[in-house]
Amino acid sequence: MRVGVVAQSWLAAAIGLGLLAGPVVAQVPEGAALGTQEDHPTITLPEPSPHWVYVLEPVFPYLVSSKVWILDGDTLDFVGMASAGYMANLVLSHDKSAFYIAETYWDRGTRGNRVDVVTLYDPRTLEVTGEVLLPEGRFLIVPKKYNAQLTTDGRYLLSFNMDPSFGLSVVDVKDKKYIGEIETGGCSLAYPTGPTSFASICPDGSFAHVTFDASGQAEITNTDPFFDSEKDPVFEHAAMYRPDKKAYFVSYEGWVYPVALDGMPQVGERWKLQGDDAELAGWRPGGWQLTAYHAPTDRLFVVMHEGGPWTHKQAGEEVWVFDATSHELLERVPLEEHSISITVSEDDQPLLFALTETATVQVYDATSFEHKGNKEGIGISPYLLYTFGE
Repeated sequence: MRVGVVAQSWLAAAIGLGLLAGPVVAQVPEGAALGTQEDHPTITLPEPSPHWVYVLEPVFPYLVSSKVWILDGDTLDFVGMASAGYMANLVLSHDKSAFYIAETYWDRGTRGNRVDVVTLYDPRTLEVTGEVLLPEGRFLIVPKKYNAQLTTDGRYLLSFNMDPSFGLSVVDVKDKKYIGEIETGGCSLAYPTGPTSFASICPDGSFAHVTFDASGQAEITNTDPFFDSEKDPVFEHAAMYRPDKKAYFVSYEGWVYPVALDGMPQVGERWKLQGDDAELAGWRPGGWQLTAYHAPTDRLFVVMHEGGPWTHKQAGEEVWVFDATSHELLERVPLEEHSISITVSEDDQPLLFALTETATVQVYDATSFEHKGNKEGIGISPYLLYTFGE
């Protein structure tokens, strides 16, 4: 009986409140109602600024969904973000008209049929404008800038592969088509040397120089070794400036090898970051993308730390700035936080970007070396930095 009484009381109250009397129309104040938006417009960005930095994040430990964060170095605001596939590699076009992402997907997310593609993006809308399949796949390792590069005229994208032989996949990004695979004889990565040529770095310390035609047929010539890969290897992340066709390879112990990349690579006389200064002898280069070159001022930037042999992965405490011609140490820039990667914008008022191990981008004036500010929260595990005009 008690249950029945309670139920009757609830029913009477509900009827009294109108809860069972049909739909109730809400009274919205005049002017407060908004129409339903059926369209979802995309904001169009301005032409990329020299001070925009593109941060590639493989997203450890998840990996299946990489990110490209776009940060304005002047305002420290995010401009946009693009999603990508597993262990993606980013390439910016030479003329700011596009960017490209070499990426991998599985049709069940983390399993199933695998597909490798080069995806083309509009840098102003961040929308996909096309894609090219890579039928022979791509090498899936922690992203390196020279895993994927454009030839000097911007027509061909070269994507590093190992299946199981070492080689490069060639994609015509103008006609949006796959050209073929070029085996490199155990040599890795792509350092462009011309419209249809590139160099790869070899285990014996030499370069393999590759020239190819529009059908993908190639010829390879090897240079003499220029470093000892057993005693003092060079970092793969050379500081390279495409318009001048020059690069600076830095070894684990701090030797700098200037290389002209106009056709067959020509290695110049090496010099050492620490010079003959005993007080600097305990410092070494280290990190991931640890070098940058600013062509207008002919300055080489290197991330440095105090450490012993084989500490080449240790994040840097300072950025050392050198005159690339005279080899003079011009400045030692103390970093607010230890960093693994750097880049410098190529304009006349350059910014130095330094990426920390805690997903923060530090911004410095690359001339006065004033600290301009930090942007925290660049995803979880960003690794590489890019600016247009490199």
